[in-house]
Amino acid sequence: MRIITLLGSTPSKKNSKIISCRGSRPLLFPSSKYTAWHKDAMLQLTGQKVITAKVFTLVFYAGDNRKFDLTNKSESIMDLLVDGGLIEDDNYSVVKELCLRFGGVDKNNPRCEIIC
Repeated sequence: MRIITLLGSTPSKKNSKIISCRGSRPLLFPSSKYTAWHKDAMLQLTGQKVITAKVFTLVFYAGDNRKFDLTNKSESIMDLLVDGGLIEDDNYSVVKELCLRFGGVDKNNPRCEIIC
């Protein structure tokens, strides 16, 4: 078993999009908050080896009592693992099981623990 800890609050990629128009075509871009988190999280993944596990547990520790959707935050984490080259893809042939848990509120150390 391996645990990778990503420090900081994980923003939802799905709910933080910005719409911009080029000509008549609307384009969707991630928010600056998500982009900054992604850049920082990629640095935290530096030096991590490829994950060969097929079962993942994501445990989210919030920095406050605000409610959030575990599924939205999990999409951000799984996309990050793909972007960082730690997993080939986050589809069902690579990730056979995904368990999501709320670990509680830790105001001093919000984070996501990836257990694989």
